[in-house]
Amino acid sequence: METIYDILKAEHKQVADLIQQAMRDNSKETFFKIKAKTEPHLAGEEKLFYPLLEEKSELRELVDHAYEEHEEIKSISAELESMDAGSSNWTSKIKELDETVSHHVEEEENKVFPAARKALSEDKAQQIAQQYLDFSKSFKQQHPMP
Repeated sequence: METIYDILKAEHKQVADLIQQAMRDNSKETFFKIKAKTEPHLAGEEKLFYPLLEEKSELRELVDHAYEEHEEIKSISAELESMDAGSSNWTSKIKELDETVSHHVEEEENKVFPAARKALSEDKAQQIAQQYLDFSKSFKQQHPMP
């Protein structure tokens, strides 16, 4: 059965691919695909995954940093949403999103996940995966994208 790590890594790859596409096509439509992937992803991590990790004192600092990065990603996305696609500001802001997301993914996959694997059982990681998938489905129904 899939663990939360498998699902999050797959979503990280999907978002990275979409950001690369947005950098090529300068399309608001592609941006909204990114947003449709990142919003439930960030919310799901914050609701289901990070709170469990915060219970472990040795992980608190890592998780606090991850929350800060989430806020940065949300802020950049909000700015992009109000910009005209293809403008010079748009292009530099998409690059900023790419750098911020890449940095966050690298830290999460190389620091947070290994620490979480030590703190959470395989069963718990599978349990969170199912809760995450249910949450994500519900989130997308409640927050349809344009």
